[in-house]
Amino acid sequence: MLQQITSCDETQCFVVAEHFLDFFSDDPEVNKFDRVILDVSRVYDTAILVGAMAASKYIQPPVQPRVTFDVDVLLEEADFEAFLEDDIASEKSAVLDQCFETSDSPGHSLRHRKTRLYVDFLSAESRPVSGKLMRWILENREQSTNILSFGGRGISILKPEYIIAMKLHRYAKDPRSEKGLSDRLDIVKMLKTHHGYPHVIDTEKIPSLLRRREIPHFEEMMADVEQEMRAA
Repeated sequence: MLQQITSCDETQCFVVAEHFLDFFSDDPEVNKFDRVILDVSRVYDTAILVGAMAASKYIQPPVQPRVTFDVDVLLEEADFEAFLEDDIASEKSAVLDQCFETSDSPGHSLRHRKTRLYVDFLSAESRPVSGKLMRWILENREQSTNILSFGGRGISILKPEYIIAMKLHRYAKDPRSEKGLSDRLDIVKMLKTHHGYPHVIDTEKIPSLLRRREIPHFEEMMADVEQEMRAA
């Protein structure tokens, strides 16, 4: 039976499922990925968790999340520009230096000192996906995010509809690429987990978030999931 994955108040929903890759952790209370997320939230309290890590929080057994080794975070434009220009307020800079070090990979990323996992910072202007969609997400946080809560702290996490829209944008550019196939896998796993449970993923809303050329890809994935679930 599918467990309840969110608990809602009058403003937002809180993601309460915590099971992602626990076997990577030497701490039964907080896994390695969540340690990274907690430290990001200490520096950037308005950050939004996106990407494969965010998708994994909405995936439940028997479906298993895709293994990933980095954390994607959407920053406010001011925070992103300050990060690029190394013009971070001293109190934030001290925590950032304590928790993270310069990444050895290209892009807007850092490496977590304790876990050695990577954090990739995104913004509407960095254009990894639709800048228009990302700006809307940042300007409409209460509509586009839930709250991931653990360890006495919380961080905004993108709602599944918007995760799917972001991933479909990249998938549609090059469906046969490695990144495209990974995005498709994340989408399908989320849809399979919540098949028949529309209170978590509002699939009827998703087409309104997509460009015209992306909608057929989404319809194909929905049909594939429906066929697989009927055959199960």
